Amino acid sequence: MEIYIAIGLIALVIILTSIIRTFLYRNWKLIYTAFGNEEYFRIIAKLKTEGIKYKTVTPYSFDNRTNQFKDNTQYDIYVKKEEEHLAVKSLQKRN
Repeated sequence: MEIYIAIGLIALVIILTSIIRTFLYRNWKLIYTAFGNEEYFRIIAKLKTEGIKYKTVTPYSFDNRTNQFKDNTQYDIYVKKEEEHLAVKSLQKRN
């Protein structure tokens, strides 16, 4: 019986987290997923150059690096929906 309560609580937490995330990001659009600090800072620099506001989410992941010198951290980069076309344009520019 206790295991069903625990499973129910875990499911509830996952559902609530999903609802909250959807509410917080309803006016934001995912435009890029970067892996590693170098790629992240390159993309952010392009957005900052154009004056585009952004949010970054780092989804939770287990750190099971096989190569300790390679950074595989995932960064989801969001911009406001009304600035999406400007953001995509800025990411397509070569620097």
